Amino acid sequence: MSAVSLPPPRSASSLRSLTAARARELLAGDALAIDLRPVGDYLAGHIHGSIPLLFEAGPGLGGRARDLLPLDARLVLLDDGTSPLERAADSFRGKGFDVVGTLAGGVKAWADPLVTTPVIQLADARDVLALINVSDPGTALPPGHGVGASIPVERLWDKASELGRNWDLGILAGYGVRAAAAVGILEKLGFTKLTFVRTLRPGERPPMAPAVVFRAGGPA
Repeated sequence: MSAVSLPPPRSASSLRSLTAARARELLAGDALAIDLRPVGDYLAGHIHGSIPLLFEAGPGLGGRARDLLPLDARLVLLDDGTSPLERAADSFRGKGFDVVGTLAGGVKAWADPLVTTPVIQLADARDVLALINVSDPGTALPPGHGVGASIPVERLWDKASELGRNWDLGILAGYGVRAAAAVGILEKLGFTKLTFVRTLRPGERPPMAPAVVFRAGGPA
């Protein structure tokens, strides 16, 4: 009788499934919660101090984490039921991060009330808001709008002490991915008065610099 060919066994998941209680213990220490949902979902309701890193295939996710997070941070991934957690974990581990596990159920498993970040258009920003430019790609400031501070989001962990703890901070957003990360970072650092300020309207593109025509001898 000929041997029957069996499919190779599936490899066991390399991600530990964490209870909400265990995730809470880790996040009370040096771990960071990583939210992989779209920016709008994150702003509508998220775990306090969690960092949004929108999932995308390819090297972008790991590179963004390397740019925005302390390299010695331990990561707890929030299971949103959609994002491929194993692929996300591989991206983070490929940049040297320690992924300690995933919170089953994600934000739905969190007992504390979720944080909702107000979202407004720049034209509706109150004068009392201290506008913070975190160099989110696509950010466009029309004439007449000043900026209280300019700190690239990559440097917020070290430079946030330059911001007043009691300030009403308006985080300037263009396309929004890094600006949303700035919201999570500032929450983790203890800031409580945060507003997401869109400088672009839905579907709007930032103004492009005028084209420069080069001819022999230099620009025309």
